[in-house]
Amino acid sequence: MLDGSTSVAGDRSHDPGWYAGRLGEALEPLLPGDKPIADAVAIAIAQVAEAAELVAETSPTSTVAVARWNEDVVETYALCDSTVVVLCRDGTDHVHTDDRAGEAVAEHRAEYRAHLEAGHGYDDGLREILLTLQEQLARHRNVQGGYWVAGADPEAAYEGISHTYSRSDVDGVILATDGVTLERHPRVTTWRELYAEVRTHGADDLLRELLRELHAAEDHDPDGVRWWRSKRHDDKTLIVTPLS
Repeated sequence: MLDGSTSVAGDRSHDPGWYAGRLGEALEPLLPGDKPIADAVAIAIAQVAEAAELVAETSPTSTVAVARWNEDVVETYALCDSTVVVLCRDGTDHVHTDDRAGEAVAEHRAEYRAHLEAGHGYDDGLREILLTLQEQLARHRNVQGGYWVAGADPEAAYEGISHTYSRSDVDGVILATDGVTLERHPRVTTWRELYAEVRTHGADDLLRELLRELHAAEDHDPDGVRWWRSKRHDDKTLIVTPLS
């Protein structure tokens, strides 16, 4: 799962959706087999960056979340802030999210949160705060002590968060972009509840309806007072896969 990162200033050399699409095309044939996921991600980043002549200062970026399995193991990988959830048969849930971007600019995130909670909404003042936040993110992007995301530098792939589980221990996996925030959903509020519904009712129609309900819940908070977020609606992508 890939999620292109929005640029408030519009200063990227290509659209983030374009980049995520190209990176996905490069990554897909590299994932089957025994090659480490980080190696596959690094190769894909290098291929896209070379083909499009991307440079770090203006390259679009994307999160990367991967779950891969065979008869013996389940492997997960998260680069930047998409989420991978591993649901085990013993009832435990393992949630893997790389939030180093948020940690790197925590002070600036707190500023835009306060702006929204004060009721100012998505006005020009918020845009100025977000432009400053984006400048800070750029300074911390793909450097030690900052955060890591797919862009122009293949080495960023090796900073992703990886985990391996015995296949026999795993009931299912969930991949979600950061726009899928279940705490905002009126009915399904935990990953385990979501997974139980999928096992009972099937995935396709249920997931579409769940995302519609989440979108509608955000409509009832149009100024971000209850649920602070950088834009009224973020892209929402969700994959739920039973493994048993």
